[in-house]
Amino acid sequence: MRYLIFLLLCVFVLFTWSNCSPKGGSSQNVVIRVGDRTITLGDLERIVDITSLENGIPKGTVWLSINSLVDRIVDDSLILAYGKEQGISVPEIELERAIQDIVKDYPDNSFKETLLSRCIDYSEWKQRFREQLLIEKIIREQTGSLPPISHHAIKTYYEERKEEFRHPPRVKLLHIITKKRKDAENLYARLKGGEDMAQLLEEQSGDSALQGDYGTEWRTSDMFPPALSHRAFSMEVGKTSTIIETQYGFHIIKVLKREPAGRKGFLEVVAEIEKRLVSEATEQRYRVWLQELRDTYPIKVDYPLLDKKKAEYAGS
Repeated sequence: MRYLIFLLLCVFVLFTWSNCSPKGGSSQNVVIRVGDRTITLGDLERIVDITSLENGIPKGTVWLSINSLVDRIVDDSLILAYGKEQGISVPEIELERAIQDIVKDYPDNSFKETLLSRCIDYSEWKQRFREQLLIEKIIREQTGSLPPISHHAIKTYYEERKEEFRHPPRVKLLHIITKKRKDAENLYARLKGGEDMAQLLEEQSGDSALQGDYGTEWRTSDMFPPALSHRAFSMEVGKTSTIIETQYGFHIIKVLKREPAGRKGFLEVVAEIEKRLVSEATEQRYRVWLQELRDTYPIKVDYPLLDKKKAEYAGS
C-alpha cells in the first residue's frame, strides 16, 4: 500500500506547484499545455527528483525517458479536461472514504509527516488525490459500457490458442488437516471404521481446529509441502492415506482423480479467456477514446526544451 501511495505522489506533483519547488528562471517555463492546464519545467524537475528517490534510480535515467512521462501527463490532462466538460466529479464523501482506506495503514499522524518529508502539504495531496480518483472514475464511465463477450468469441479464442492453456500434473483430493495428532488419529479411526470422508468433512466444517479440502478444485504439486505432495501424486486413486505430518499439521487425504500434464479443457478456461477479452476490448476502447481527446483539445509540448534538459544527462 505504501509503495502505491508514493507512486501516486509522483503523479500528483505533476499538476501542482509547491513551496518546495525551485523558483524563478527557467523553472517557470511552460513545457506542456493541454487546454487551460500548464506544466512548468519546475514541476517536471520536482517529479523527476521524487521518481528518482522513490525508485532508487539516477535522475539522469529518469530524464532520458522523460517523453514517456510527458505522454502520461498529457493523457491525464486530457481526461481531466473531458471530465470537467462533462460535469463529472468526485463527491467529498467518496474522497474521504478513499483517503481513510489509505491513512488507516499509517499509525497516528505519520501519513501527513511522510508527505511533509517529501515537501508535500496534506491539503495539496488531498486535491491531487481527488484528481486521480476523478481520472479513474472518468475512465470507468468511458470503458464500462462495453457489450458482453460472446460465447463464439471465447470459443474461437480458445481454438486458436489451445496450446497456451496447459496444466502440470494435478490431483483432486479430499483433505483433512488438524492441529493435533490426537484429533487426526480419532478422525482416521472413524474413516477406517467405514465412515465417508466427504461426509466427515461436512460434519466437522464448524470445527476451528480442522481445515478441509472438498476436492472440487485441481491441485498441483507446488500447492503442497513435499511429504504431502509425494503421497498425493503416488498413492492409488480412491484410497485414503495414513496420517501425514508436515509443518502445517496432521493430514489425511483421499485422491479422487489424478491427471498427467496436458491441455486444459474449454470449460476450465472460459472465465480466464473472457477476462482477457474484456481487458483487450477495454484497452482498445481507451486508446481510441484518448485519440479522440487528442484530436479535440489543443496540446503543446516544448520538446526542444525537454531535449535540452535530456542532453545534460546524455553522457552521464
